[in-house]
Amino acid sequence: MENVKIYLHNYLLMMIITDLQYFGTLSFFNTILKQEKVYFDNNHPFSKMSFKNRMVIATAQGPLHLSIPIVGGRDQKTALKDIQIAYASPWHEQHYKALVSNYQRSPFFEYYQDELKNLYASKPIFLMDFLMSAHEWTKKQIKGKWDIVAKIDTEIIERNFDPWLPKNYDQFPKPIKYQQVFEDKTGFLPNLSILDLLFNCGGKQTNQLLMSF
Repeated sequence: MENVKIYLHNYLLMMIITDLQYFGTLSFFNTILKQEKVYFDNNHPFSKMSFKNRMVIATAQGPLHLSIPIVGGRDQKTALKDIQIAYASPWHEQHYKALVSNYQRSPFFEYYQDELKNLYASKPIFLMDFLMSAHEWTKKQIKGKWDIVAKIDTEIIERNFDPWLPKNYDQFPKPIKYQQVFEDKTGFLPNLSILDLLFNCGGKQTNQLLMSF
């Protein structure tokens, strides 16, 4: 029995429970990249003004928040696994066009463009399905080695609440620095979506930079 407890303790030390983000921030992936196992709590209630359906990218005018509209509005407390995407407006086309418009001149955008176009062309019913597809794609690009755990007793491990939200993401201390597309116009914009780092630095360097801070 004691051996079982030790194994369970060590197993939990290698794991993090957190929320799934829409092409999450650099601080989010900095945390994820250093884990061996990750469990995304899709039973946790949806919360407005979070990165569950929002990401921030760079533009010549400064940071731009892109949000995925959801059925029932953002004030609901429905479990994330039950949240459905609203397609009354062509948000998926708009988001992809925003990426093309703002990053087409970045060094590595062309390497990811076609796959991202296909990702945005899909129209899953549930938000969780789209977020997981985006996460798996990102994991592949940065050669992430963490395993995604499908099921766990959430009562025996503490959730990790990411304190960096759309209202304060740019206050992340000691942000990773790299050359951004519009840096000469806007100054450096910290802790943006992982896509910003990927487009500017490529997958290999993204991995190295995230592991270094």
